[in-house]
Amino acid sequence: MPPVAFPDVPPDPRPLPAPSLADPPRLTARTLGGLEWVLARELEAIGAVDLRVGRRTVECSAPPGRERETLYRAVLESRTAIRVLEPLGRFQVTSPESLYQAVADIDWREQLRTSDTLRVDAAVHDTFLTHSLYAAQVVKDAVVDQLRTPSGKRPGVSLRGATLRLALHLVGDVATLFRDAAGRSLHQRGWRTGEVEAPLSEVLAAGILAIAGWWRPGEALDQLTSGEPLLDPMCGSGTFVIEAATIAAGMAPGLWRARREGHGFFRFRDLDRGLAERLVTELEARVQAPAGPFLASDLDPRAVAAAVACAEAAGVATAISVEPRHFETVIPATEPGLIVTNPPYGERLPLPRAAALVRRLGDWLVARCGGWRAAILVADTPALKQLGLRPRHRIPLANGAIPCRLVELEMRPREAPPSVATTEASPGRRDFDAQAGDFRRRLAKRFKHLGKWARRQGIEAFRVYEKDIPEIPLAIDWYAGWLHVAEYDRPHDRTEIEHDIWLDRMVEAAASELGVLPGRTFLKARRRQRGGGQYEKLGDRATTVSVREGGLAFEVNLSDYLDTGLFLDHRPTRALVREEAAGKRMLNLFCYTGSFSVYAAAGGAATTTSLDLSNTYLDWTRRNLTANGFSDESRHAVVRDEARGFLEHRARRGEKPFDLVVVDPPTFSRSAKSEEPWDVERDHADLLELVAANLVLGGVVFFSTNFRRFHFAADRLGERYLIREITAKTTPEDFRDRRPHRAWRMVLRADR
Repeated sequence: MPPVAFPDVPPDPRPLPAPSLADPPRLTARTLGGLEWVLARELEAIGAVDLRVGRRTVECSAPPGRERETLYRAVLESRTAIRVLEPLGRFQVTSPESLYQAVADIDWREQLRTSDTLRVDAAVHDTFLTHSLYAAQVVKDAVVDQLRTPSGKRPGVSLRGATLRLALHLVGDVATLFRDAAGRSLHQRGWRTGEVEAPLSEVLAAGILAIAGWWRPGEALDQLTSGEPLLDPMCGSGTFVIEAATIAAGMAPGLWRARREGHGFFRFRDLDRGLAERLVTELEARVQAPAGPFLASDLDPRAVAAAVACAEAAGVATAISVEPRHFETVIPATEPGLIVTNPPYGERLPLPRAAALVRRLGDWLVARCGGWRAAILVADTPALKQLGLRPRHRIPLANGAIPCRLVELEMRPREAPPSVATTEASPGRRDFDAQAGDFRRRLAKRFKHLGKWARRQGIEAFRVYEKDIPEIPLAIDWYAGWLHVAEYDRPHDRTEIEHDIWLDRMVEAAASELGVLPGRTFLKARRRQRGGGQYEKLGDRATTVSVREGGLAFEVNLSDYLDTGLFLDHRPTRALVREEAAGKRMLNLFCYTGSFSVYAAAGGAATTTSLDLSNTYLDWTRRNLTANGFSDESRHAVVRDEARGFLEHRARRGEKPFDLVVVDPPTFSRSAKSEEPWDVERDHADLLELVAANLVLGGVVFFSTNFRRFHFAADRLGERYLIREITAKTTPEDFRDRRPHRAWRMVLRADR
């Protein structure tokens, strides 16, 4: 087979001019940015004429007498259209009232019955209305008011699965009303099953296959593809290979929807059923066995299972091979073809790991894919620079809200295909394998011991590893089948990208050894913190998990903060607080996410007061209290205030003192409500004296800190408290070889 070249891609089109009343509305198809030219070729192939291509839009007309057929074919046969809109009218409007009247002048009795449902979408620009929802409401009212019966019955509104979906485009004083001929987004082919994180849109997958030259939209069936083998080594739910196999099989993307006849033009009151059935019969007759091979693999067994299930639902399972493998172990055995893949990035993978993955992917392409072409969709971030290969083209696309580049590469042919032995024999790789082997053995030993201990204790979150091997300075915590990995800053002789690759492989090794799915690992970099940096938000993924501890449930956020919301080393301290809490008034200063308050409430505290300056953590505290049945705010108060000001105010007013106080402050923090920043070394004695002024005689204070160079003001505080250090007692089994904190139990003296 002669080599296939990447085709030149037309430049992005300009937006279409604003509509004019003199220009009648035309059939309008929507697509993703960068795929307009592909959609135009598809529409031309079904017979559309007089095409106008704009940004994410293609307008066209139908040959005389074939308007309905062109509309139906666009819905059934287009792979890159998201919506196909049939024009119902264009009007001049200058107010909400004139818009209402223009819509009301249409006879909707041919479109809807009172038992049907309606949805209206609106887009407004440079007009008398500034809110699209209000514009949609005006259109909806005009339609349903016309159909209202004397008894008041009228069509209902449904955001999903509506019988009729309308689209209003209001630009200036020109309103265009469309009927959505698909009813829902056309990326929904109908074969998607199961749940996989961040699945690739079928429309984008088809467009990428066209941009790469593998799919040739508009060609005859025997020339529809390049005929090359197709490989996706990070396939997720298999979108690329399934879409490609259905293209090669001549399967129209609308066939699955047509067989159900559940939405779109099949629900129109004016459906030409004979024409629709004839078109579906023709499309069914085109289907043939797809020529392959179509090869796919993924490290995540859930993704492999989803890909297999989707391929079976699409009817192409026999043509697709899907294996559970890491991409670095894949050695293409067929003649060269096209590698097309969408590796994790953006919200799925933080930048350092994304950079490492991109470099590893580039190294794999060079080592094992000689003679192949590659089209790789990656986020448009600095990680892209680490690929290490010079692309033929970098084509801007978007995957949802994430700006991306489709990177097109051509690998030089190799004299002989590589073997596993030759590609893994480099000294650097051998050194990594030896280190990873030690790391995995240590993890296995620790997890075997701690897993049994945790099950006996009813604990779902614990530390598995903390810098046990000095050359691997990581802390790894287990959260009910999820891993949270923190890297400690330590000198090394690796370059930045070499270190990112090393770290990525270590995280993979940990997940593999402990049986954790790839998407359930989270990596953070732990540095020396000043100013409360451990509490600062790092992202917005909001990956939250509920874990059990001591018969209680706690929400942890694995993705967005350096710490997860549950300090694992304070597990025994929390148990001591529960033992002390029965019938007492408890104060939790610097409450963070309220775990001490939950334990006190579970121990029978008469009241709990949780104090913090962060609304985020106070809301988190409320969720933790509510999740454990402590939602009565009259007993379990959550207060936003600065600790010292709160205590001074209560002492001045002589408010009722507390019986039990927990003080677990940050090492250092700044607050707009305090003139001076908080420093635990300098300020702890003053704070604990304020606590004493708000404590009953014989009241108990638990004080702790994780500041390693902390000096406790024992002489000064000994005048007010009976003090006992309980650090050893509060160090849990999973932190036994470390000193994660220091802790004291203090009792207010009666003889002061």
